[in-house]
Amino acid sequence: MSDDEAGRIVVVRDMGLSHREFFRSLQPLEREWQCQIRDDGVLIHYDEGEIDIVLGKEGRRKIAAISLPRTEVRFGFSRLSALQRERFFYRFDLAYRRGGG
Repeated sequence: MSDDEAGRIVVVRDMGLSHREFFRSLQPLEREWQCQIRDDGVLIHYDEGEIDIVLGKEGRRKIAAISLPRTEVRFGFSRLSALQRERFFYRFDLAYRRGGG
């Protein structure tokens, strides 16, 4: 986690998904939060602040003979407390959770 030049808190995650999968998983959250979707991500109005999510280039992660999608995802938080960010990620992670063991 870091601060950027605009005073936002920035969190970067390396997520195992494609852009298409990202936007598909975002759909349930669009019913809960005001979202402005762009080609490269989404701006979410959350509580009294904003979260600007920017998707990096799609890539592949190779593990032995398996090739999986990967995307660097940047979350820019403006005017949100640590507790609000924690609550956001709790709900976000539920929407993006995948099955598995």
